[in-house]
Amino acid sequence: MLTLSVKRSFQVNIIVERCKGCGICVSLCPVKVLDFSEHLNSRGYRFVEAKYPEKCIGCKKCELHCPDFAIYVNPSSEAKCILIKANFPRA
Repeated sequence: MLTLSVKRSFQVNIIVERCKGCGICVSLCPVKVLDFSEHLNSRGYRFVEAKYPEKCIGCKKCELHCPDFAIYVNPSSEAKCILIKANFPRA
């Protein structure tokens, strides 16, 4: 008997300028994909990045609990992290 195992990959997208570094996503990730960056965004916050995107299982706990809608996860052909830098008007 031959079995074929296919592991799905996910793309973790982080909108750097929205992230306030609250750490909710970091603490909720069951496989420890996320961690704080060593860099600051333009608002002075240490934003989150996917240090190990290949470990992402697509549970979307990070996306569903982010209070600033700064992170979202999509199925992908290869695991990767995309940091999105956008200029949002300051309130």
